[in-house]
Amino acid sequence: MLESFEVVFPVAFAATALLLALLERLPAMQRTPVRIDKRWTSNIGLFLLGSAITTAIVPTGIYVFALHQPPGPMSRWEFPLALQIAVTFLLLDLWRYWEHRIYHRVPLLWRLHLVHHSDTHVDVTTSERHHPLDMLLGTAVLMALIAALGLPAPAVGVYLLTATIVALYSHANLRLPAGADRVLSRLIVTAPVHAVHHSDRQAQTDSNFGSVLTAWDRLFGTYVDPQRARIAHFGLHYFHLPADTGLARVLLQPFAFRRNLDYPERRDEAAGRRMAAVTAQPLVATMTPGCKDAILGGVAGCALVCLVMWPTLVEMTRVWNDSEAYQYAWLALPMLVYVLAARHGPAAMPVHPQPGFAGIPVAIVAAACWGAAALMNIDVGRQFALVLAIQGVAMAALGWRAYRRLFPAFALLFLMIPSGDLLQPALRVLTVKAIELLAIVANLPHSVEGFVIHIGTHRYIVVDECSGLAYVTLATFLGYCFGLMLYRSFARIAALALFGAVLGVLSNILRVDSIVLIDWLRDSQMDLGAHGVLQWIALLAALGLLFYVLDRLRGESPLPATAVSNAAEPPTRVRKFAPVLAGLSGLLIAGGAVALPANDSRPSQPMLAEAFPRTLSGWTLADSPAAWSVDPQGRTESIDLTYRRNGRDLHVVVVETRLPDAKLPPWRFMPNDHTVWREKQVRHESGCVAAGCIALVHSTWQRDRGHELRDAYYAYSVGRYATDSTFAVRAAHGWHRLIGSRDRPRMIGFVSADGPADTNEIAAAFLALQAAL
Repeated sequence: MLESFEVVFPVAFAATALLLALLERLPAMQRTPVRIDKRWTSNIGLFLLGSAITTAIVPTGIYVFALHQPPGPMSRWEFPLALQIAVTFLLLDLWRYWEHRIYHRVPLLWRLHLVHHSDTHVDVTTSERHHPLDMLLGTAVLMALIAALGLPAPAVGVYLLTATIVALYSHANLRLPAGADRVLSRLIVTAPVHAVHHSDRQAQTDSNFGSVLTAWDRLFGTYVDPQRARIAHFGLHYFHLPADTGLARVLLQPFAFRRNLDYPERRDEAAGRRMAAVTAQPLVATMTPGCKDAILGGVAGCALVCLVMWPTLVEMTRVWNDSEAYQYAWLALPMLVYVLAARHGPAAMPVHPQPGFAGIPVAIVAAACWGAAALMNIDVGRQFALVLAIQGVAMAALGWRAYRRLFPAFALLFLMIPSGDLLQPALRVLTVKAIELLAIVANLPHSVEGFVIHIGTHRYIVVDECSGLAYVTLATFLGYCFGLMLYRSFARIAALALFGAVLGVLSNILRVDSIVLIDWLRDSQMDLGAHGVLQWIALLAALGLLFYVLDRLRGESPLPATAVSNAAEPPTRVRKFAPVLAGLSGLLIAGGAVALPANDSRPSQPMLAEAFPRTLSGWTLADSPAAWSVDPQGRTESIDLTYRRNGRDLHVVVVETRLPDAKLPPWRFMPNDHTVWREKQVRHESGCVAAGCIALVHSTWQRDRGHELRDAYYAYSVGRYATDSTFAVRAAHGWHRLIGSRDRPRMIGFVSADGPADTNEIAAAFLALQAAL
């Protein structure tokens, strides 16, 4: 069923849209003459952009989401499939009717929805004319409704397919014989019925809200007979000028809208084109030669930067694609281009690029940072260096003064850097503290052991997925983007981004606390499917509050042309090549670091059990065979042995890198018995012997839904250097590579199934193994 619907839906959508578009071209079928020009570009662009944004943030389609939800009441009550489809169809269509009415009644939601109504003509492309935020919000709300009611996936698929086809037809610029339309409109929303809804008259706009069925409008008194309605104009009494037709202007309409917006009255289209002739000019036509040179030089400089740092670029895009917490990053570069064109374009706030050499030192520093991070194998460092190098090229292309004015927009690129390794541990601890605080305030019996929380008889293990990283990153990105649209001050933009991050944290706290409180009140623990419902509710609450605050804020208007300093003298020929020189400087400096991995390569010899001492700090090597293995990618190798003393076993695990950029995985000490184990607690301890003290990481693992524990003690080493810090071992490895040493990082760990071990004995065993290996 899944495969068939995933194929049928796009084919049916494309075939219906193409057929209706062809029929609209026939004069005999047209309801009214329709202009295409920029309308189709904007409408189709909105559809593609909205689909991309929604897919990036919500990668699971609605039907696939419904397919993976637990069975709802209709399935549990064993309704026949036909009855399930009918009930689901009526429920969803009733919801779409009221959702549509709410969008027209609530000012904040109307800001998003007005983009659909600002089209001054109505044809098949208007059906997909929705602001990306409108599309994202509608998708999220529909998913929350499906999850809350547990609607069956086949019924959801039938409704989605029907609603999409009817929406395409109801917006088409087609006319049927009056008798046929009258009969058809008794059941479904036809093109003449929905055309009334797109009138610029308020009374007509607030009618005929139905999505598929006209029964809801008739039932709730919002139906207007198209035979009795006279439509003067389509669209709105604002945003109707030709200059408002372009995609960039349409995307800005929710933020440009104000109550009682003063706008010229509707005129004939020729007069409107004359009135908007200046603002309707293409962006390229209004560019100064300096702008064109800056763009060409910037593109060339960035190409040189990406040429040498391409492994980092590939690495970043892989994280964006695999992690839902960073899928928004695909939108950062398009958002930057959009902000520069719409908010800082020549007509809004002109800038006069003056290429200079100020960006070259920045590119040099970035290249040096990239080389150091490559030596130490620090992903975040390489990614930061890449973005910093792009900033240096931009500074060289624009000049310091112009770059400083546009810095808030260019700073958006720093949000592309996946920083989960830095944020997630803190967010995880914060989640534990939030649950503990709830238990204290609600006077619930509780105990906390690391990341394991007991509330009465219920046990919760706070894993990485509970940290709410996706909430924080997405809300921060949205806050920063909205700040760019509203303000020029970097402090205000950053404050709005920080506000978004706080909302992300609070929404995750709302989610986890709701789970705990509901479980306590019901005296049972809900399944993971129910967690998904609360996840959507919390996300929608956070986004709703963010949009509410944005609606109350008053943005800054662009600077008038008189407020901008006059253009300086044309740059010299040498300065025009400043961005290219910035890219070349990065290429020369960072290029040397690219060759380092080759100098660090040597045939990998497997670790042998014979290299391990027979006795280890009072423990004797057991007769059980050692297990040597290589990870599937061939990046690390490991060996497992068992030492025994007085009937107790101590498992020794040594992991060594085979490639310079390989990472040492701490999860390697998790028991590998094909069951689920959770990290209960992580502590940093030390063990001391005569030779000195060793810092150790002590992690405790607990079997999921069980009480068995495993205690692992481990540290990292490079040569004779030992540490419990991943950053320190990478820095030491970088230094060893720089001086030509062939020592590779390794991780030496000891796993005890009989409770905590003596850290002094562990330290002695670690030093003995380090010396032997």
